Amino acid sequence: MLGNLAKLATAIKKADLPGKQALFVERRAEPRLWCSDLVQVWIKDETRNRWVRKGTAVLEDISRSGACVQLESPVPSSTLIRVKHPQWKVEGEVRYCMYRDDGYFVGVQLAEAFRWDKENFEPKHLLDPQKIPKKKK
Repeated sequence: MLGNLAKLATAIKKADLPGKQALFVERRAEPRLWCSDLVQVWIKDETRNRWVRKGTAVLEDISRSGACVQLESPVPSSTLIRVKHPQWKVEGEVRYCMYRDDGYFVGVQLAEAFRWDKENFEPKHLLDPQKIPKKKK
């Protein structure tokens, strides 16, 4: 285990050198905005053809075509999902679900009819990470 951590630390240091490619490559088509707001999550039960309440979640980030919510329990990829707020509702498909820190982070690709627009709904604590000043070394 320590050997793997040492290799990772070395790779990170090398990535910081000029002319080296960074380890993380942004693959999203549009930037995500960080946010924090409570929402209700429902998943589609395909066998009964109805929506089933999954629970309360934290809306972590959002873009025009996607969002990420943090839940206490996992949701399988490809599951149809509905995210509801008192002023807003979207539906989409789960693209990923991974456990990190204290919960499951569920990435949602929003359906075309449910694209997000800041004019229609602005989550609490909305922040564009690209506007955060870089740390001076």
